Amino acid sequence: MQAANKAGIETAPLSLTGVLAMREKALFGGGLIFRLRIASALVEHNLRFCRVVRSARGDVVWMRSSKSIAFAAPGAVLSRRPLIWDVGYELPSSGAVRLLHRLGLALARCVVFQHDAARNLFGSRLAQRHEEKFRILTPGIDMAALLAARARVLTEPRKAQDRFRILQVGTIGDRKNQAFLIEALHHLPDHMRQQIELRLVGGTYSSSYERALQDKVAAYGLTDQVRFLGWRDDVHALMLDSDLLVMPSKDEGVPNAVQEAMALGLPVLGSDRGGIPEVLDHGKTGWVLPIDDPARWTETIGRLIKEPETLARVGESARVHAETHFANDAWCARYLQVFEEALASRKGR
Repeated sequence: MQAANKAGIETAPLSLTGVLAMREKALFGGGLIFRLRIASALVEHNLRFCRVVRSARGDVVWMRSSKSIAFAAPGAVLSRRPLIWDVGYELPSSGAVRLLHRLGLALARCVVFQHDAARNLFGSRLAQRHEEKFRILTPGIDMAALLAARARVLTEPRKAQDRFRILQVGTIGDRKNQAFLIEALHHLPDHMRQQIELRLVGGTYSSSYERALQDKVAAYGLTDQVRFLGWRDDVHALMLDSDLLVMPSKDEGVPNAVQEAMALGLPVLGSDRGGIPEVLDHGKTGWVLPIDDPARWTETIGRLIKEPETLARVGESARVHAETHFANDAWCARYLQVFEEALASRKGR
């Protein structure tokens, strides 16, 4: 909201009140009485939302996440404005979340995904029923800032390093699958293990997972090779000082880290999950490997350590591809088309 106000965009804060403010993170918990209180509060909140939309004279309502369906979708329909549901990273479609997904699909005029595989979240039957609403929009990135960062580094050539620097960016937790990467590096030949430096960048999502990960690093004798850097504000600088970005995620949308690394010319090795295979062209702008084949990850990393010319070629191809397809301007233009489509359907009605 601060960024919007700074950009001169009008905002209308709508705070959660009562039981919604107390139990936002447990919206569907509790017994029958509590659920009735939640239902009543949601009705009141959506009526408030409807009034805000009308008073602001908005033309389209845009929402994201499952909870937005409960907090805003009915209010958008009451305001007689078309609804666009931007499906970001979503919880599994089951139980109460499944009911919200069905409601969102029924009420939304357009449903936007970051990548084509994301539609599988709803299952084939439900996805086929709403197929005509689906739009695939790969997220954009701030290309100007990335190119400026790259230009600054190019004026100061990187110092020669005696280690092959591997970078992973993401919260420390099971979904980002750092343990899998440690396992793959453990199976490298001894002389190669001594050549690498793995830098793990990201805050802690699961402290128990991080402790187990540190124990694994110690057990495998990789303490000198693996650095836990925590949350960092200089990720772009770290990318420009690395040889390879590795993303063995179990589940993903389209990670900004992958797009940004590509734009900076840093080669990426990613898993075959989520939107990663849709932004990386295997062998041309990066590498995509199955997450259930750790031996291939070990082999590929070992091969790339010995092939700097391959890294340079793929990194340059990735940079050109990113500049052409990932710029915010192109993403905004595609989003504008979705808004115009929603507006046209409102006028038609």
